[in-house]
Amino acid sequence: MQQFKSLQRLLIFYASTLLVMLLLYYVTFFDGLRHHSEQHSIDTFHALQYSITEHAAPIDVEIEKILKQPAFDHISYQLILMMPSGQTYIHRKTRPHESAFTTVTFPTVNAATFSKDNQSAYTVSSSALTGTIKLESGHQVYIVLRYEPLTVEWTSYRYWLPLTVALILFFIALFYMLHRRTNWEQLIAYTDNLSVHAKESYTPPPFLQEKSTTEFLLLGHALSRVSYQLHNDYRRIKTLNHRLERLVDQAPLPMLMSLRHGQISFYNQRFETIFTPSTKNGHRHIITDFVMGKDEATQHILQTLAGLQVSRTLIVYGIQNKQNYQLHATPWFGEHGQVHGFTVMLNDINELVNQNEQLQQQNKQLQQKVDEFNKLRFVIGHKLRIPLEAMIDILEPIDPNTLNARQNKTLDTLITTSQNMLTALNETLHIGNIEVRKTRLNIEPVDIYKLGQEVNELIINDTRQRGLELIYFFAPDCPRSIGTDDVRLRQILLNLLHNAVKFTPSGHVALIIEQTDYEQMSEANKEALQSINKNLTADAVSCWVRFSVQDTGIGITSAKQHQLLSYLNKPHSQDINPVAQNAIDAGLGLKNVNSFARLLGGFIELTSTVNEGSVFNLYLPCRRPNYQSVYHPSQHLNHICLIAVVHQPLVAQHLQRLCEHLAISSTIYTAVDLATIEQLTERLSQDQQSLAPILLLDYEYYDTSAILVGNKPDTDSSAKYQNSLSQEQADLTKPHLTHSNHIVTSIDRRQALNSLLANTSLPKILFSMKSERRIPSMLLDQCDGFLAKPLDSALLLSEILRLTMPARKKLTQTQDIKENISETTAQEESSQPLSPLILVVEDSPTNQKIACKMLSKLGYRSIVAEDGQQALDILASQREEISLILMDCRMPVMDGLQATQAIRAQGDDIPIVALTANNTEEDRKACMQVGMDEFLSKPIRKKDLDTVLQSFIP
Repeated sequence: MQQFKSLQRLLIFYASTLLVMLLLYYVTFFDGLRHHSEQHSIDTFHALQYSITEHAAPIDVEIEKILKQPAFDHISYQLILMMPSGQTYIHRKTRPHESAFTTVTFPTVNAATFSKDNQSAYTVSSSALTGTIKLESGHQVYIVLRYEPLTVEWTSYRYWLPLTVALILFFIALFYMLHRRTNWEQLIAYTDNLSVHAKESYTPPPFLQEKSTTEFLLLGHALSRVSYQLHNDYRRIKTLNHRLERLVDQAPLPMLMSLRHGQISFYNQRFETIFTPSTKNGHRHIITDFVMGKDEATQHILQTLAGLQVSRTLIVYGIQNKQNYQLHATPWFGEHGQVHGFTVMLNDINELVNQNEQLQQQNKQLQQKVDEFNKLRFVIGHKLRIPLEAMIDILEPIDPNTLNARQNKTLDTLITTSQNMLTALNETLHIGNIEVRKTRLNIEPVDIYKLGQEVNELIINDTRQRGLELIYFFAPDCPRSIGTDDVRLRQILLNLLHNAVKFTPSGHVALIIEQTDYEQMSEANKEALQSINKNLTADAVSCWVRFSVQDTGIGITSAKQHQLLSYLNKPHSQDINPVAQNAIDAGLGLKNVNSFARLLGGFIELTSTVNEGSVFNLYLPCRRPNYQSVYHPSQHLNHICLIAVVHQPLVAQHLQRLCEHLAISSTIYTAVDLATIEQLTERLSQDQQSLAPILLLDYEYYDTSAILVGNKPDTDSSAKYQNSLSQEQADLTKPHLTHSNHIVTSIDRRQALNSLLANTSLPKILFSMKSERRIPSMLLDQCDGFLAKPLDSALLLSEILRLTMPARKKLTQTQDIKENISETTAQEESSQPLSPLILVVEDSPTNQKIACKMLSKLGYRSIVAEDGQQALDILASQREEISLILMDCRMPVMDGLQATQAIRAQGDDIPIVALTANNTEEDRKACMQVGMDEFLSKPIRKKDLDTVLQSFIP
């Protein structure tokens, strides 16, 4: 049993358990006997009390009768009866073999233990019960009742049966343990006899079914299966090892294994046949003893093979046979990921290398022929294109008005044919438009403000898909129209904007158009300008226009900036080194941009910071600039206070610049909190009777604050959104030019914005890069206008004037009424009634004549403007006379939509009727959005025109 410690421990535990249970039984049993004796004494006391209290004044004889009852036969007691007179009677009795009562003691019982009738009380001790009975007659009885002694009757089954059962269970457990010992001995003997080599087939364990338990049988079967599986795995591993040895040793390719530091630990027969390694005792070979790298880098890898972590393929050659090999080295790793060694395989590629060298030689010869052909093609193209371009230059200046019809037809044929020939020649010789001389550029007045808007429309979808904000700003002091090539300028801006969007993961992309002069340019810009054209001086061009494309992208490193600037300063692309050319072709797209800029007489400037963004500035000379006003000043703007909360500091900067130009009082913030709103409210409340406030809110700033505090404006319900609005009312009426650079928390920011939105008396304009359908409806309902990004400044001014009109009218209502009454009275007294004057804005002379003649027949006077700018000038000088405007939508310089925006931006509500040849719902909607009142399609019918005029002119 000593060798089976687990069974011994189990038997000891079982015996201990039986002993503890037996001990608990006897302790509990004797404790019950003691409680039984104590309870018997208590019952006897109560019986005695009942018997005594039946006598109102018991005497000693009556007490003796009570004590002679059978209930007191086997009880040891001492009873003391004390009469009211003080006479005392004592009654004692003891059981046999008990000591007699030697003294007379009066038990002291706590008064708190008396019953409710204060007649009796008793105290229980470990050996006796002492009690007192008081009667109303004054009698007192003092009682001492001894407990019945505990007697053990071993003949009773209650004493010997538990011990007997415990002994029986112990012997049963002992027998079971001995039986389990036999099973364990059989199992150990069976396990010791198992052998990997001897276990050829599965056999059950040699256990007797009737003498073994189920778990031993299952364990024996499991061990037998494991032994059988181990034997099969051993045989399979042995077979695989045999196959690998045959494959490696008899492989046609040289193979070897090396340790981590390069010592060869194994090589196959093919390697031994080719390289014949030495077999000297104690000599350890390394790989470089047999092969060498084709270059220094390969040789360095072979010598430092210990640092190789991935598989590599190298070109080497044998030191002895001088043959070329392709070496494949693959590291093998230990269980902790460290490199233990390498497996190397060599492939003979000597024939392939020789063929490759021959092909390279042939390719070199073919390249020489291609270079000669390209040179010949360039010469032929140059010889053909020069006379062809000269012919085009001679034909184009011919005035068609000096020729008759036949000559004009011949001239058109010659021009068309020569241009087709030049196009075919360029396509055949792969000559792009970049190589065309400046005489081929179409220099004409170009509205660069409108061109910037068109470019933004082309790029806006790309910016929205990438989550970028597009910013467009046209400086107020910049010329509206300059002489340049519209197509080339558009290609430059699109190329730069696409490049900025491509390399900007987040943030914004901006197009800023502003004016600069020669003196404001940096020295680097002046040097670049001189390298483009040495004849161009500061006096040649009065000013320059800068088209700035800015982004917050990944930026460009200093080294790559140097390469690009070197490229921009070179007059010919063939002088660029290959490194710079690769940098340009890698995605910056400056090749065509720089060429077009030089053709237009300008240049490109680059500034960039890594991880902060880049700025590409295109400088173009102002040829025949036309300073038409894009943002028209108005006296109504002086009564407006613009409060703007924008997300981008760049937008805030240019918005403030616009407000300064138009004399609009403004307070522009890039961050707000409750303290800022309180200060703003205090300032505005001082002059609330003189200015009309309006709020311009950037939704992206609001959306950012909503996300930071855990809300999602794009998906929140209207109820949640309404509950988040603050109940504070802000009286915002006075302007102040300032920018807030406070670092605010998201909760303060949200509360401040809600405070502004909760002010129902404050007109609000929301602008966003998202469409209206993606803005929460509750937020749109709180705003009075919506503008899409990029922010159109002209449209913004129109919305500001429209929304502040009630407030402005309220401020000047009394004064305007008095002035109107006096002017009306003066006109009635001093002038004769005239027919209404109609302003016809039309660029076509034919349409002008038709419209004026039709108005004359209807009884109206008319005045003509050829474009939108002339219409603004005429309206400014003759506004009191003009009653209505017939506005053509498509005109040069300034079209009808822009002119209408400018008129509405001035606060003028004169009726404007659109004239257009496109009678579509989109055109009608576009006209109504800019502020036109009616829509007429061409050709104009007299009846429709009369109906429209009568509806607007009484």
